[in-house]
Amino acid sequence: MKKAIIFLVLLVVVVGAVIGALYFLELGPFEKGEPVPKTQEELELERTDNKSTVKIKAFTIPMFQGERVAGSIQVQFELEVEKGQEEVINAKMLRLEDAYLRDLYVFMPRLLRNKEKLDILALKRRLKRVTNKVLGEEANVVTDILIQSVADNPG
Repeated sequence: MKKAIIFLVLLVVVVGAVIGALYFLELGPFEKGEPVPKTQEELELERTDNKSTVKIKAFTIPMFQGERVAGSIQVQFELEVEKGQEEVINAKMLRLEDAYLRDLYVFMPRLLRNKEKLDILALKRRLKRVTNKVLGEEANVVTDILIQSVADNPG
């Protein structure tokens, strides 16, 4: 009885290993088919860039240490939008810039409190969150935020 159970367990392990190997190597039933060749029109459509950028003015955020200015950080970025949607962003540019400036004044010192270097991904996520909050239903117009430069100016 013991030998039969051990044999069944080993059989299950071997079958599992074979299935895993076939899946990993993409053989047998897990084989990927030939990719469908793309037509010339599809290739042209992929080559054309359907994104454009809207430049946001550079922000300078002072960093305080006690009662004095310890330095400043300058952040410059652009919003990536679908072509033809630039007017939606330009119409709300004042609100966006105000929201960015207010948020960066609070967020940058908190972000740099425990770190020596600026976390660009955290900054990007934060700017995307502010953009979504200001634009509301039109937030899907902005596909990405492209951070152009971040300069640390010690004071």
